Amino acid sequence: MSSILRRIFKGEKVEKYEITIIGLDGAGKTTIVNRLLRSEFVPTTRTLGVNYRTVRYRQIEFNLVDLGGQEIYRNLLWHDSLVKASAIVFVLDSADIRIAEASEAFWDSIQKNENAPVLFIANKIDLAGARAFDLIVQDLDLARAQRSDRPVGLFRVSAKTGENFYDAFDWIADILAGIESTFKCKVRVVILIDLETHQIYTTKFTNIESFILDQLNTGISETVRELSKNPTGMEVITASDLQLVIVKNHPLVIGLIIGYSDSVVRSKLIAERLMKTASASIEIDQFDSRVLLKLMEKQWPLDIYKQIIRSEDNTK
Repeated sequence: MSSILRRIFKGEKVEKYEITIIGLDGAGKTTIVNRLLRSEFVPTTRTLGVNYRTVRYRQIEFNLVDLGGQEIYRNLLWHDSLVKASAIVFVLDSADIRIAEASEAFWDSIQKNENAPVLFIANKIDLAGARAFDLIVQDLDLARAQRSDRPVGLFRVSAKTGENFYDAFDWIADILAGIESTFKCKVRVVILIDLETHQIYTTKFTNIESFILDQLNTGISETVRELSKNPTGMEVITASDLQLVIVKNHPLVIGLIIGYSDSVVRSKLIAERLMKTASASIEIDQFDSRVLLKLMEKQWPLDIYKQIIRSEDNTK
């Protein structure tokens, strides 16, 4: 680093956090560390024991503890590092068939430190044999992890290509720095409209004042008429401190009411995934508002930045 840069950074206060990176052997933990260090893919060999690295990431400094994933290291090394970790990163090879073993390692590890934020990374999504993220969430019961009091982020990543990589570490950096992620999304209400049958289904996760709902209902009626001219489309309507994100893929229209600062992109993803599963139920004539609620709860883990809003409901 040049002397000029040293002077620039000399007086800058940098928060430091110890990040423990764990996962079964071959999950790609060291590849992740190398991408953080060099911003590119670097082929690696299997980690024997532990690697220590330090990297400046945005406004903080990560002291990375990269632990070997073989059983002997899980038994000898993981516990002490997990106990004192500021955050835990668990890495899974999405193509690894050892799902049961990975699930056991994940739950055993995060219970050793119940306060540290957890970043779960389903790595190697670039591989042809990568397991669907929905199935990983289901098989490891990751939705249960998100219902805990601590922040838990779920990300599908390719450390090789870089896909979603920096989204994941932006999330953990924001959590550690006490910054609310710009990708968060708390869904208040879900509205599904079937344009062929003219049926409207709704489910609520929190109460909203009636005058705000009236504004949004007017907006969705007008927007649906406009979107009906085309097979697909999207619109965002604001009312008070809320947004209504409307996504259409004929014949379904889904409206999600979210906070004003919540992520529209994340809402669009939820709506698209919800459409896919709702279509199947509608086709076999087994759809109502209760089904919509169940489908939404099933899709919930896919909104990897969202916090469960039960506490918000309880205050209403």
